[in-house]
Amino acid sequence: MSSALLGTERRPAHFDELPGPIREQLGDGGLLDAAALATVYKRAGRKPLEGLESLPKATGEDKPLPRRAAIRRLAAMLGGFQTAALGEWLRAADTRGWGVPPEHLPALADYARGRSEYRPLVVKAAGRRASWLADLNPEWRFLHEAVADSNNVEIWTHGNAIQRRSWFRELRRRDPVAAVHALREVWPTEVAPTRVEFLTLLGNELSLADEEFLEAALDDRSKEVRRAAATLLARLPGSQYGVRMAARVRSHLMVSQGVLAVTLPSRVDAAMQRDGIDPQPQEGIGKRAWWLRQILAAAPLAASEPGYLQLTVEGCAPEVLQVGWSEAAVRERNVEWARALLQTKVATGNRIAELLRVLPDDEWVPALEVLRAQVDLAELVGGLPVPWPPALGQMVLDLLAKVGTGRKWARLASIAARAVPPEVLNHPITREPTGEEDTWRLRLVETLIFRREMYEELS
Repeated sequence: MSSALLGTERRPAHFDELPGPIREQLGDGGLLDAAALATVYKRAGRKPLEGLESLPKATGEDKPLPRRAAIRRLAAMLGGFQTAALGEWLRAADTRGWGVPPEHLPALADYARGRSEYRPLVVKAAGRRASWLADLNPEWRFLHEAVADSNNVEIWTHGNAIQRRSWFRELRRRDPVAAVHALREVWPTEVAPTRVEFLTLLGNELSLADEEFLEAALDDRSKEVRRAAATLLARLPGSQYGVRMAARVRSHLMVSQGVLAVTLPSRVDAAMQRDGIDPQPQEGIGKRAWWLRQILAAAPLAASEPGYLQLTVEGCAPEVLQVGWSEAAVRERNVEWARALLQTKVATGNRIAELLRVLPDDEWVPALEVLRAQVDLAELVGGLPVPWPPALGQMVLDLLAKVGTGRKWARLASIAARAVPPEVLNHPITREPTGEEDTWRLRLVETLIFRREMYEELS
């Protein structure tokens, strides 16, 4: 390389360093001949390695495989065609009891490596080979998320971070109290980010049995840990945290003669900061209003009444209260409050889609018919869980079948293509002709047909 860059006159090539077979073939050849021969020599192979042991086999049994057409579709998605449907294929196959051919697992692991939302699906698809593959390639270490044996304490004490999370998650599912006990033993030695991770996992199976531990975490030296503990306590019905927050709400709100009188907090004391009230306001809101909004968002909704939304507000902008109650309704998944907030068309702090998710799914279509007059339909349905209920899928596809070719419908069509449930994939729109210039409609129809065929092959 040096001779090629500098020239053979300035840096003569020393062919005597080349392997014997190359020198024999080179004869009187020059630099480029030597480079060509060396390249072929290197690519031709190498001597077999000695003393290697075969890899241990992964234990366990495999699920049956789907028909060949379904496997070919999986390979096409891994090759880049309609890849967005890959997660849906994996979920549908698992629901129907089908496994994934082992030769496709490395490609799936590579795909999920940088896409965290796919990791649980790939872990499940890998099955008995998950941890086995994770040990072969450090880039696939997320496969250690496969359910760990919660009876094996060595995983908790000596496993890597992913294995420990998996162990703790499984123990929390099986024995919530034992999980808190295990966490309490190691708590002083864990770094702050790890403490936050394990607190987040306590969100599963949350109960009043966790209150004492979470209250202690409110005094943690890390702000992030204190915030995570406060978030969990706010979700815990009947907690002392909720009692304290409810008392604060009652001290700042009073109803008299059809008026909701508001007294804004004058300061953030140490007790409020311990309970997670951030004294630094967000941009665009006064600090005292910001403090009250946080109190309302963290307090039990039982401290207020949905009827307050109809009252005249004095003492602050009504939006301060409305946004706080919206956050609380989403946190508590309170249907009565979510319905009241959506029906009165109040300020929700961009949480309309989240409030819609709180409603029973049979109320989504009627609510959307009203809300779409004030908010773009794509914004509303884009935050809903997929697959949508059949009624919503039918409604959106009916709408798209009637509209013209305007680009304003492209985003809604893109969302609907992936979100409508299997029950409506045979919608008449898939049988109507589309012009080449109608790009979004063409893509919508192609995706619906692709998904319909996918479910047929996995049936």
